[in-house]
Amino acid sequence: MIILAHRGYSGMYPENTILAFKKAIDYGADGVELDVHLTKDGKVVVCHDESLYRTYGKHVNIKEATFDEIEKYDSIGQRMPTLDEVFHVLPSNVIINIELKTNVVAYPTLVEKVLDLVNRNNPERVLLSSFNHSTLVHVREIDENVKLGMLFDEEHAKNLKACMELSLKIKAFSYNIPVVAASFKGFDDFLEFARDQKIKIVFWDANTKMDMVFVEKHGAYAIITNEVERATMFFKKERKG
Repeated sequence: MIILAHRGYSGMYPENTILAFKKAIDYGADGVELDVHLTKDGKVVVCHDESLYRTYGKHVNIKEATFDEIEKYDSIGQRMPTLDEVFHVLPSNVIINIELKTNVVAYPTLVEKVLDLVNRNNPERVLLSSFNHSTLVHVREIDENVKLGMLFDEEHAKNLKACMELSLKIKAFSYNIPVVAASFKGFDDFLEFARDQKIKIVFWDANTKMDMVFVEKHGAYAIITNEVERATMFFKKERKG
């Protein structure tokens, strides 16, 4: 089981920071999941929300601020990193799942800037994901080789058939679905389709032992979790001691 640390080891450290990413690897994760936005001056930065308020306590929208302005703020002593910095800090074998946050703000050049960074930093280890499947279509139009992960939530579950058809057109590498997906209508057929098409299943928001039992039962390729130590103890027991 591949373990990806959700926004880094966010269960213990400030999310989407260099500290959280480093600690995730220290505690046995195979890689990290992170989110990217674009600053006013075109820097690709790592943050989940469009605003800095929840994580940095500032009423500042990323798209309206320069990186120099954003860099002044910190979250428990940790500042917001750029994607370029993450690539340089983490070892080259660490998997990086980059979520393109285009479902609220369009960010016209985000895809191109991210792809440029990816292709200069061992693209084989990267998975690009998004809830905005149109963004993934755009990625595939530019790059034929990068791995694409289609993110799913309750809204996508209302139209799984169309999503599955699109996944073939863009040659999706994985379906990134929440552990609550078992309640989706047609979930079993969805998983069977993925297996038939050799599309990997990645479960996100899998944090409890019960979640991990569910993930293992359904033959997932990877888990995205806040609880890195719990996941490594569950899936990689040989690392104990």
